[in-house]
Amino acid sequence: MATVTVTIDGETLEVADGTLILDLAHSQGIHIPTFCYQKRLTTLASCRMCLVEIEGHFSLEKRLQPACATRITDGMVVKTDTPLIAQTRQSMLEILLANHPLDCPVCDKAGECELQDTVFAYGAGESRFTDNKRVFRSEDIHLNPVIVFNAQRCIQCQRCVRMCEEVVGAVALGTAERGMDAEITGFGDSLTDCDHCGNCIEVCPVGALMSSPYRYKARPWDLTEVDTVCPYCGTGCHLTVGLRDGRLARVRSKYETGVNGETLCVKGRFGLDFIDGEDKLRRPMVRKDGALAAVSWEEALNHMVERAGAAAEKGAVGGLVSPRLANEALYLFQKLIRTAFHSNSIDSSTRWSASDPAASGSDVPMLDAPGPYQALEGLFGGLYARHSLHQALKADCILVIGSNVTESNPVSEYLMRDAVRNGGKQLFVVSSRPSRLDSEAASSLRLAPGGEATLLSTMLNALAGNDGNGEDAPASCREFLECVVPALTAASEVTIMVGVDVLRSPRAALVLRMLGNLGRTLEASGKRVGVQFLFDRPNQMGAWELGALPTVLPGWRPVDDVSARALFEDAWGMSLPPQPGADVHQMLTRCEAGEMEMLYVVGSDPLLSYPDGKLAESALSKCGLLIVQDAFLSATAHLADVVLPAAAFAEEAGTFTSNEGRVQKLRPVRRPAFEARSNMEIFALLASALGHDLGSTAAPDVFSEITRLVPSYSGLGRDAIGSAEGAFTVPSVPSVVPAGNGGPAFGDMPVAAPGESQSHESGELELVTGDCLFHS
Repeated sequence: MATVTVTIDGETLEVADGTLILDLAHSQGIHIPTFCYQKRLTTLASCRMCLVEIEGHFSLEKRLQPACATRITDGMVVKTDTPLIAQTRQSMLEILLANHPLDCPVCDKAGECELQDTVFAYGAGESRFTDNKRVFRSEDIHLNPVIVFNAQRCIQCQRCVRMCEEVVGAVALGTAERGMDAEITGFGDSLTDCDHCGNCIEVCPVGALMSSPYRYKARPWDLTEVDTVCPYCGTGCHLTVGLRDGRLARVRSKYETGVNGETLCVKGRFGLDFIDGEDKLRRPMVRKDGALAAVSWEEALNHMVERAGAAAEKGAVGGLVSPRLANEALYLFQKLIRTAFHSNSIDSSTRWSASDPAASGSDVPMLDAPGPYQALEGLFGGLYARHSLHQALKADCILVIGSNVTESNPVSEYLMRDAVRNGGKQLFVVSSRPSRLDSEAASSLRLAPGGEATLLSTMLNALAGNDGNGEDAPASCREFLECVVPALTAASEVTIMVGVDVLRSPRAALVLRMLGNLGRTLEASGKRVGVQFLFDRPNQMGAWELGALPTVLPGWRPVDDVSARALFEDAWGMSLPPQPGADVHQMLTRCEAGEMEMLYVVGSDPLLSYPDGKLAESALSKCGLLIVQDAFLSATAHLADVVLPAAAFAEEAGTFTSNEGRVQKLRPVRRPAFEARSNMEIFALLASALGHDLGSTAAPDVFSEITRLVPSYSGLGRDAIGSAEGAFTVPSVPSVVPAGNGGPAFGDMPVAAPGESQSHESGELELVTGDCLFHS
């Protein structure tokens, strides 16, 4: 990259050609005030607070220029602090304050207001403007349930409008009228297209846009703030929880911190009030005479041990765990099931499918079969890109398959939009459901559920120069292929983003193996290829890598591999079952048939969430011993024999592993409420009652054990994962899907035409599960 010489405030430097003066100043520790500037937004240069003096450029000589919009040229001399600049800043602040209400004592922004801070640093002591201030309305407007607008305080920096349109893509805010009458507003003083994400509040430099839940609750200096990770999707957003007197006051994001920067979605910013829920479980409960009754921990454990011992001897025990648990808790859970209950029947909710292969009439194996696991391990070992989403989105071509990103991973969608609009990347979206990202894509394709397999098969044939299989495809599919195939062929780097719609499909095996073949076909032509997942749960990556699967031990080691079992048997001091366990569907089926005597459900609610609700209700009702461990009395807990109160999010330490493979630290903001205990402590208590020792339940000790036994986590230190950026796991699984001509033969697998329904009979509707932006 070409460099140029520049002098800024007397210091001569060599910098990249085209660097913004503002960026250079910040890198040198020189503060230049701004209001309208925001790094990820388009440059407006309207507030005129960042004006600087420039020499050495004829067209800019003797005129003040905005540092946020002026790029450095060779030989340029920049001055950021002169009497003329100081006078100009004072004048601009005087104009802004002419109509700005001086109501700092009652403004929620007081103490962290950019205008307030800038006036203290650069403003004049008195104003020459004595006219009455402009008043739009006598009362603030509630634009929606979480956003309040005070028009009098607005300084027309347009940050909120640009954030909503350019980053979020909602276009809920705009400017009405002109000049002195200009006002930020939505349609009819409401935000009809609003995501309720609150990112407009975050970027507002003054108190014009305010959070309704936080309003009048506290000042910044009243808050105890804790940095942690969002408990909703797998993007892994960094957030800061603020508490006053031990109760949640607000959640905010920090500028340019973590994968999300200053952005959050509606759930991340406004969806954590459950941690103060009064309906949390207070004490353990045991079913007596047909009803749940509160008991002591000792009585609950004794009750479980009496009935669980026989089930453990038969290996008729299953464990269903939520990928919302921390890595350390997930690791101890699978360790408990495998050692104390001698069972490999462990699963998590991400793989819940609407039906099993038999019910769908297909003989394609589900994700729990050996074939699909080989495909998944192949993606993890050979193609899975363990680097930041920002890096992944630098690829020339981005293919999203099986995900409504708007609903499942909103902040990931923000970053994809930025990659397209500002990075010039080509985006292609394949999904059974529409999303707002479709409008950003070079081409998007709407498929009926299950149609991904044939699309990929046709795409592979087209990349190989044989596009005959596409002749019978619907017109929309042919149009999509005409766009995506040339783009893939021309790209030097490709990123494939795999959504949970693929992973929850009965045809997941086939689609994953074909994705692996697609990646290796592109690699064989000299392209850099990376795969990342779009999980809708915060720690699904950790759940899989740490053994919450029925066929693999931590680190993706097969349970039927003698050497793999020996490693963990030596570490845990226990023999392990050699046969693969049951997945979630098989566990429910066995419970219904009376073959599974105990089901241990931690943090999940299959009665409410499992697609086949009738099967879930019948199975759970017939289960010999149903143990539910949760922070709340869920629908499944109402059917349980034993209910254990567990710590909620923000009450337990640990780590999450994001979609990127980024390991980040969860910091508790307080101790578990009432008589609830941490998940790890409960696992240890149950193991001890059964005569087993899980070892230390301190999060650092458990993580240390993980780093010793799981190769992808080796070398990760607590300091690294405790930073705002976290630390990335390392590749550890060898590629097991052969490349090139030695790959799987897909032609013999049953594949329907793209866009064609996979239902039993022509004309039937197919019900699928999906994410909702406003629901967890």
